[in-house]
Amino acid sequence: MKTKNRTDNFFYLQPDFIVVLCMILAFIPIILYFQVRFMTSTILFFVVPSIYLFIRKSKNPKRIFSTVLIGTIASFILDFLAEFNGAWAWAPYGQLIFKNKILGYVTPDVMIWFIFWIFLTVVFYEHFFEHEKSDKISYRFKYSVASIIGILALLIFLYLYYPSFLYFRYAYLLIGIFFGAAPLIAVLWRNPKLIIKFMKASVFLVFLFLSFEITALKLNQWRFPGEYIGQISLLGVSFPFEEFFFWILMSTAISLSYYELFVDDER
Repeated sequence: MKTKNRTDNFFYLQPDFIVVLCMILAFIPIILYFQVRFMTSTILFFVVPSIYLFIRKSKNPKRIFSTVLIGTIASFILDFLAEFNGAWAWAPYGQLIFKNKILGYVTPDVMIWFIFWIFLTVVFYEHFFEHEKSDKISYRFKYSVASIIGILALLIFLYLYYPSFLYFRYAYLLIGIFFGAAPLIAVLWRNPKLIIKFMKASVFLVFLFLSFEITALKLNQWRFPGEYIGQISLLGVSFPFEEFFFWILMSTAISLSYYELFVDDER
């Protein structure tokens, strides 16, 4: 156990971490120089590192893909609500592969990105910090899937028959609190020690997400037309405080709280 803890504390010295870090550092100028599209950025920033880490060391695919399933459904709901209320808007059609939007708002390109964002987060966590080899899934998984499908069904019902119920101001803030803060607080309330693992996993991913944010805004891959509590300016681009807090800073811990709460063992 002591060896594992020591390895965790110095994960940034592991060869696999150095390789992934070098990948991202190499991809940033490539993306900006060639002004790539949204999906190409997704492949470089998320797909390539995910595949590398996945094949480098045995993982728990059952738990990883269970988390991706829950996260994808939740991501569809939050993206729909966000775009419906103008919290964010994705790339113009010239940037996209799929032209038609699901329910008129959710872009398939974006859902592909959500899948690989969640996949990379969990693979990174399992690669460097989660040493358990069991593929056992929490008993809460089936209840969480049923619950989130129920929320999705309610969302579609309201959209089709009572769309006015889905409008609200400061959508990014409220979505971040409901989909992010609530599960994170629930997990840390039950096991406060997990915050250390979450923070360690967040160190690199904050850098990755910030790199993606800045390159995406420079290349007009998404924008923010809604109402926010504040703005942050960095390296020639501006984005909402909610984006910085809920996605760049906290989304790793939020994603891992779903993993620990509904799939893993909260340890």
